[in-house]
Amino acid sequence: MTTSDRRPFVLCHALSARAVVAVVSFCVVLLVASSAVAWNGDVPGWEEAILDVANGWPDWLEPFMWVVQQPGNLFAPVIGGLVIVAFTRRWQHLVPFVLVLPLKLGIEKGLVKQLVRRERPFVSVGDSVDVRGPAFEGLSFPSGHTTTAFALAVLLAAFLPPKWRPVPIVWAVLVGVARLYYGEHNALDVVAGAGLGTAFAMVLWYFFLNRHVDPRCDCGGR
Repeated sequence: MTTSDRRPFVLCHALSARAVVAVVSFCVVLLVASSAVAWNGDVPGWEEAILDVANGWPDWLEPFMWVVQQPGNLFAPVIGGLVIVAFTRRWQHLVPFVLVLPLKLGIEKGLVKQLVRRERPFVSVGDSVDVRGPAFEGLSFPSGHTTTAFALAVLLAAFLPPKWRPVPIVWAVLVGVARLYYGEHNALDVVAGAGLGTAFAMVLWYFFLNRHVDPRCDCGGR
């Protein structure tokens, strides 16, 4: 029985520099392309149509969607990191999860939101949007919830066997869908947040988790 068989969370996989550069480059292209569309503050018809679909889902889904979007809260990565530490007994694993916070606040909120000053759907699309949360106005691009959720999901995936890694990623996608359902973000807000959060996590994984890969782990069995 291998180490990975005995423990539920084991850090087995080190990222290569090539993989990090490739994924981060793709995320940057995604962010730049989304920013170019949202730059003037308008919402194209095709983007509004995507919002209409998710925002038009029935109200009885709201409690479910509220639960779904919780990994997008600001301190969710810290909680996720503490869970990992509880299982691995290595406090060093908490560092990248904590660093998601200053990256989110500094780059997503302090830089990108200020450069691409697009308002929330109630303002940028109109009062036909069913806003189920408190955010009727304010800067919307990119989605902070989606940024946080994707950063958390990728970091959690570092500790999971390959067959389970899609689970946190799918949940992060659902966080983005929930933000559309709540009428608090447009589609490209979510896309840009997904790219930004993924880029944060890949860089943090490479610089802070690669050095702590468990040498006893049978990576081939994961």
